[in-house]
Amino acid sequence: MSITTSKSAPKKAKAKQNTNELLLVGLDLGTNQTCIQVAKPTTGKVVSSELIPSIVGYTTEGILPGIIPGDATTLFGQLALKYKLHLNLIQPLRDGIIADMDAARDFLVHLKETAGISPDAEARAVIGMPANADSAARENTRLAVTGIFDKVILIPEPFLAALGSREEAELVKSEYVDPVCNSLFVDIGAGSTDVCLIQGYYPSAEDQISFAFAGDAVDEAIQDSLINKYPDSQISIAKCREIKEKHSFVQGNTQQATHPVMISGKIKQLEVADAVGSACDTLLKKIFEAVRALIIKADPDSIPDLLQNIIITGGGSMIKGLDAALQKLLTEEGFEGCKVTSIGEDYKTRVAGGAIKAAFQAKERQWQTLLR
Repeated sequence: MSITTSKSAPKKAKAKQNTNELLLVGLDLGTNQTCIQVAKPTTGKVVSSELIPSIVGYTTEGILPGIIPGDATTLFGQLALKYKLHLNLIQPLRDGIIADMDAARDFLVHLKETAGISPDAEARAVIGMPANADSAARENTRLAVTGIFDKVILIPEPFLAALGSREEAELVKSEYVDPVCNSLFVDIGAGSTDVCLIQGYYPSAEDQISFAFAGDAVDEAIQDSLINKYPDSQISIAKCREIKEKHSFVQGNTQQATHPVMISGKIKQLEVADAVGSACDTLLKKIFEAVRALIIKADPDSIPDLLQNIIITGGGSMIKGLDAALQKLLTEEGFEGCKVTSIGEDYKTRVAGGAIKAAFQAKERQWQTLLR
C-alpha cells in the first residue's frame, strides 16, 4: 500500500469531489470504545454519531449453524461481546494505537457502514492520535484507513478534546479562557494517562507527560487486592472493571461498598471499598505529580489562566470526586485559584466532536490523500 500527499493526488481523485457527496468524519479510536461522527459540509450538521466497543470477534471452528446471527463469521462491538463464548475476540487497538492491522481494518469498515457512509461518498476523516504516538504508529493508522477513507488528517487527541470543549458562543467574552488557547488536559485512558499542555498549537513531547497507570492498571490493582482478601473468588479483570465503573472514588469519599460476585456457583456480596479506593488514590497521586510538573514548566505569564482550565477527560473522568480531590491537592501545594473540572459522560464524544470541528476548519492542503 502506498500513500500520497494532497499535492501529488491523482487527478481523477480530485474529479470525484465534483460528482460524489462529500462527508466529513470525526474519529476517536479508543482501546475500549470508539466514537465516529459524520457531518455534511453543505449543512454544517452532524448527521450520524455512533459509540461502538472496540472489539472484533471471529467465529471459532466447529460452531453449529444458527448459533451466530446470520451465521456471520465476524462480529463487532456489543454483538461480539454478547457471543464471546463462540468467538475469538481481538482488540484492534492497544493504548490508542493499532495493535492488529487485519482486525483494525475489519473494524474500520464496520464503523464506516454503521455510520451510514455510502461507498460512493468521498469521506474525509480527522482521526485523533495519542499525543505521544510515534511516526510508526501514525503510519500504521494511515495504512489501516487506506481504501476506507479518501483523505485524512491525524491530530493529537488532547488538542481535539480541547477543541471539542471550546464553547464558541463564549469566545467573545473577555473573561472566558479558551481551552484551545490555554488549558491542561488530563486524559485517563485504558493503558495510559496523558497530561498535556494545550496553548494554541499541537502539543510537542515537551508539553506532555504520559505514564502507564490508567484504567487497566486500576482494574489490575483492584483484582490483586480482592484476590488477596478473598482467595477463593478467582475474580476476573472484567468483573473488576465492572466494580470500578460502579464504585470508583478517591480520598475516602466512600466508606463501604459491596458488589455481587459469583464464587463456586453462588452469588456473594464482597466488600470492595478498600480495594477500589486504594487503586484510585494511587492514580490520583500520579496525576497530581504530573500536573504539578507541567504547571511549573509553563510560561509564568500563562499560569493564572492555565490554572482555571485544568480538565479531566477519558474514562477516568468518571471517578467520583477526582476533580475536587485534584483541585484540593493543587491548592494545598500553593497553586491558588485553580479550577479542575471533569468532562464526565461526555468524554465519549468530546474528541470525535473536536475532530469534526477540525475537519470543517481544515484547508485543502492539510488533507492527505490515500490511494484506493
